[in-house]
Amino acid sequence: MLFSKKIIDKTLIFIIGSGRSGTHLLGRTVGHINEVEAFIEDQKLFKEVTKVAINPKRSKSDIKKILKLYNTEFSRTKKSFVLEKTHPNIWLVEDIQDYFETAKFIGIKRNVYATVASMLNHKGVLEWYNVLPLNQVNPFLGITDENREIFHDLPLESKCALRWKSHFDRLTYLERKFPKKVLVVDYEDFYNDYKGLMKELEMFLELEKPIESETLISSNIDRWKSELTDIQIKNIDEALQGNYKA
Repeated sequence: MLFSKKIIDKTLIFIIGSGRSGTHLLGRTVGHINEVEAFIEDQKLFKEVTKVAINPKRSKSDIKKILKLYNTEFSRTKKSFVLEKTHPNIWLVEDIQDYFETAKFIGIKRNVYATVASMLNHKGVLEWYNVLPLNQVNPFLGITDENREIFHDLPLESKCALRWKSHFDRLTYLERKFPKKVLVVDYEDFYNDYKGLMKELEMFLELEKPIESETLISSNIDRWKSELTDIQIKNIDEALQGNYKA
């Protein structure tokens, strides 16, 4: 434990996961609850938190600054739930839950092909490959000791697949390590099992009333099949196999 626990009289909900995996949809869904004060990529928080969360060399002072910033912002609301949607918090879960004993985390997983296809069409996601070192180990990008020497030269879809895998593995780890604090849901359930998903969220958050979410627009969750080429799919599959040698 880095810091002493902070007592706060409300439940804190952190939405975590990979970019383009449905974190925004999940954040809006939970944010519709009347008792929730929602910070969805609030610029006062998002930029500062992301800068620390994606840095594998972050210091204790960096983390402490973020925790204090959260405490200041969260203490202002009079609502019983506070939602914070800065998905790179996936890399700060241990520090956040050590500091805020009422913190809960809801992660979301999405089909790798759909996620990568969405990444390839999002300039903000792709910009990380221009601003972060590509030869240093960094879980946020999926760079490991095994692939760091060749990561820079991999096809873009392979880089995105490795990023997806790193986040997928992290969610799996967190759910197993903190079963009472971390719930991981499937993006596809928004369309395949909406009622079951809402019930799962309600039980995890111990809500007395059902979630009344936005009306979802019918979406083709297999749209990636027309967006990715056979070569891109092959490269994604090979990246997930992880047969890279340092």
